[in-house]
Amino acid sequence: MNFDAGFVTRLKQRDPDTCTFLVSSLTPVLEARLRYKLRDHGAIEDIRNETFYRVFCLVDRGRVRQPEQLGSLVRGVCDRVAQESCRKARATESLPGAGMETPDRQPHLDKVLVEKERRALLWRGVTKLSEADRRLIVEMHCEERDRREMARARGISPTSLNVRLCRALKRLRAEVLPQVPAAPPACRPRARDARVHACRAQGAGPAHGDACSSHRWATMAA
Repeated sequence: MNFDAGFVTRLKQRDPDTCTFLVSSLTPVLEARLRYKLRDHGAIEDIRNETFYRVFCLVDRGRVRQPEQLGSLVRGVCDRVAQESCRKARATESLPGAGMETPDRQPHLDKVLVEKERRALLWRGVTKLSEADRRLIVEMHCEERDRREMARARGISPTSLNVRLCRALKRLRAEVLPQVPAAPPACRPRARDARVHACRAQGAGPAHGDACSSHRWATMAA
């Protein structure tokens, strides 16, 4: 894979096609390297995600000094993350009582496929947003940047940033979630019409009239 300074620049600008190409081209390589050490699909996926997160952080900080060696850099970061994960796992296993419970951490194949499809659908929705909305969501939920720093970089207040973020997430939901048309409200008769229909159906009108007439004649006779 040939990488150059322009590719790294587009990565820093979060170009959707460039980011997708980097992830899709290097994911099989990273997963193949990790399968020699790990069998837990969840752990492999976590290490892969952490690897790309650190790589994007290095790109943002201008730490990629040799763009043509970007592939080697990604593989090195992946090995470092895998080593840290293995050390944490061994430290956890050495704790007292750590081996008493052995839960099945192997995710079901259906869950893995559903999760991948969900992430792909979410990423397609992000790519359909505007540049401002896309950068806002990526910086907040992927890079986990501080809200105050993001607001300061945009020259707005944190409150205005929250409003923009809510609007961007609303537009993302509109792209991802299917649009289900709302059912029209049921036609209900007015209360007055309902009383009239009920009186007509039960014959309450004439009966009421006869009762009133009888009462009037009884009063006159008295």
